[in-house]
Amino acid sequence: MRYTVIFLLLLVTLLSGCQKKVVGTGPWVKKIDSEEMSKIVINFSARMKADKHLELEDSWVTYDESISKICLRYSSQRLLTVYDARLLMVEVVEEFLYRLNNNNVISFELSHFPFTADDLDVRINFESFYGRFVDELYVGLAWLQAGCVHFYAFDRKDFSLLAIDWSHDRFEPYTKSRELALLKREADLPFVEQVERPIPRSHSSMTFERYFLPGS
Repeated sequence: MRYTVIFLLLLVTLLSGCQKKVVGTGPWVKKIDSEEMSKIVINFSARMKADKHLELEDSWVTYDESISKICLRYSSQRLLTVYDARLLMVEVVEEFLYRLNNNNVISFELSHFPFTADDLDVRINFESFYGRFVDELYVGLAWLQAGCVHFYAFDRKDFSLLAIDWSHDRFEPYTKSRELALLKREADLPFVEQVERPIPRSHSSMTFERYFLPGS
């Protein structure tokens, strides 16, 4: 009986040593640092809300073993022309890419480095009632997807319409949007500085005149 017990113990030990380690699979298994990714999006969106008046509505990441695409959804009450909406989109994309590619954790979890505008899906929905009911030619939606930026006027936001008026929407490669936006910002800079820091007028150059009414 004693030898039988010893044999069974040896058999259990041998079998347990040969057993393969089971690794869990499925969407619940953590493959990227989701907390760090959320921190980037939340901190960035807080800055965009303060500086650009953008509200984060939704965001998500597409990944397998590494991050392949990041989607951001914003809304705003601003009224913008195509020129201003283009500049806003470029500023949002460039700032987010800078934070993403320079993050010590997430930058190593990207499917390739560095991430570019081709890897982002950014949509800014403008919801002003003025643009919706009064002047529908303001930009109602700006959308970066597949490396191209699409601009839609307020009257083009109903995608169920079959007839498309090409004068009220346009699209262009993000590289062209970035080029035009940076040129516009450079051209506007002297006028912005003049408004923020007006040139003081010396009192000696000011002239005062008195006017008298008849009979005074």
